[in-house]
Amino acid sequence: MDEPWGISGPQFLLIYGLALAVVLLVQLSWPSIARSRRRNAPVAVEAPLRPDVYQLAYLAGGSDRTVDTAIATLLEQELLRVSSKGKLSAIGKRPARKRLERAVHDAAQGGTATVATVRRLPVVRAEVDKIREDLERRGLVTVGDGLDRFRIGVVAVYAALLLIGIVRAVNGAQLDRPIGGLIGLLFVAGILTLIAYTSRKGTQTSRATDAGHAIVVRAREDAKAAQERPEEFASTSGNGGGAVLVGAAAVVALGGIALYPDDEMSTALLSGGGGGWTGGGGSSGGSSCSSGSSCSSGSSCGGGSSCGGGGGCGG
Repeated sequence: MDEPWGISGPQFLLIYGLALAVVLLVQLSWPSIARSRRRNAPVAVEAPLRPDVYQLAYLAGGSDRTVDTAIATLLEQELLRVSSKGKLSAIGKRPARKRLERAVHDAAQGGTATVATVRRLPVVRAEVDKIREDLERRGLVTVGDGLDRFRIGVVAVYAALLLIGIVRAVNGAQLDRPIGGLIGLLFVAGILTLIAYTSRKGTQTSRATDAGHAIVVRAREDAKAAQERPEEFASTSGNGGGAVLVGAAAVVALGGIALYPDDEMSTALLSGGGGGWTGGGGSSGGSSCSSGSSCSSGSSCGGGSSCGGGGGCGG
């Protein structure tokens, strides 16, 4: 047998190309599979915290969701109104209970801010960061997606394949064998190795740990039960403090600002850049909680009319 390594050139190219393809397929598919398995896995972790509505919002949807929940709280308390064009205006006295609420109320002074601009303001982000840091200390939030080891493993496999291909190419050149096809695959292997290496740290955004995910799952189950059997659950405000969080703020915390219980106010908020879902806790757009203070269907934006039980939609 006079073939190098006992394998002919075409056979080696086939095996080498298939190996690269398999590693690439695993690299691309496993992150989504891992996230899906995590979302669908039964929650066996005991939730160590009865969260307030802002901690719950961060676990369910990240920093933007937390700010949106504060906006919903202020609307519900009639300390904020939103125009039909999505402009937020602070009204009434400055909130005294929660620092995030005070920061959002201050950001809405002047009536020019939108949901998107309030989310980005440093004073607001600083208060959200304090919530994140507290959740991190409790082991409920971590940075990244937990796949760093997987990505490092992918880099190692690509590097090994690249090294094997180089050794084979050198051996083939010494034996005066054609190596043009192998050079092409080595180029591909080098590019894939470089891409895998540069992206090995993955995303550095915060996400809920298994314990944090357990809290969100439990909150959604409690909210569903409260909606189905309201007589068994004591109503509390959207700011927490009771066994079940209800109200517009809790709806937004678990489902996003698109689910604000008044359709016209929700549309106005979305027009101010409040659209989209933020990832941070495996939130599901289909999940919502019971609302203790949805606005009446007859409310309208414009003309200074207000939504019953919440902040007005000022014209």
